[in-house]
Amino acid sequence: MTANRIGLRLCGSVACMLATIAATAAAQGAKPGPWSEAAWTLNAPTGQWLMAGRDYGLTRFSPLKQITTENVKNLKAAWTFSTGTLRGHEGNPLVVGNVMYVHTSFPNLVYALDLSKPGAPQIWKHVPNQSPDAIPIACCDLVNRGVAYSPSGKIYIQLLQGELVALDAKTGKELWKAKHPDSSPSGPEATGYKQGATMTNAPIYIKTKSGKEIVIAGISGGEFGVRGRVTAFDANSGQHVWTMYSTGPMLRSVSRAMSTRTTPRTRARTSASRPGRAMSGSGAAAPPGAGTPTTRSWTCSTTARATREPGTPTSGRATTSGR
Repeated sequence: MTANRIGLRLCGSVACMLATIAATAAAQGAKPGPWSEAAWTLNAPTGQWLMAGRDYGLTRFSPLKQITTENVKNLKAAWTFSTGTLRGHEGNPLVVGNVMYVHTSFPNLVYALDLSKPGAPQIWKHVPNQSPDAIPIACCDLVNRGVAYSPSGKIYIQLLQGELVALDAKTGKELWKAKHPDSSPSGPEATGYKQGATMTNAPIYIKTKSGKEIVIAGISGGEFGVRGRVTAFDANSGQHVWTMYSTGPMLRSVSRAMSTRTTPRTRARTSASRPGRAMSGSGAAAPPGAGTPTTRSWTCSTTARATREPGTPTSGRATTSGR
């Protein structure tokens, strides 16, 4: 069975593989078309998915035409695979060559399955070392939204407890593990479940124009006062490259770049959202009576409403340095 003959549906803890009897892989053709060779799919050959959503636009669109409205009624289960976890499953698996990489909800297992053999037998299974104490910190089930792949032969997954892990795509062996920086110019930053921070989103692999390979990861935990951010790590070593925060002083350069995109209505709504607490040009809170900040200080009204001093609780039940 080849990757071109497989469609995927996630049903709770079971990944149900559906194959059409109406056409064959030979009929589909093995040569990649010009659409799938675009850089935004990592030059994925037709029928392969090398990233979450298949492309950087997250279109989740496949150019395959083997399954149509006419023959879809002939689909039947070819084989099934139990992931071994019973919580919500989100995100698509990756298909690289004849290997399918499947991820799970907590404890964020990763499987490699051989699609070239009947029944897609398991090649390897990675079980990360995670603390069960992270479970009650997650706000919305224990889901994980996907893994990333780099042509250098690595699979990346974010762990619920707040770590980005790189695996060897051939063996499943852990290559490196990294976390968001625990401090910024604003002060200490939450990076793990003990501070209310978790990680559930799919990382993104990017090769820049200069040839640098990075993996970008996000963070969760806003309900516990965790400051939103995205961090870029070196795809080969896991070393920190840069971090951009969604609120606070680190927004200044982004705000300037976005200033031409603001509108009078946006500025008016932003200024009125928190009287006397507007963000100044440096990103700090302006004292009452200080006047309206310049246009360049704003990206959108949501940013202004969310701005607060680091360490300030968002509610009475938790803080960034809480449980």
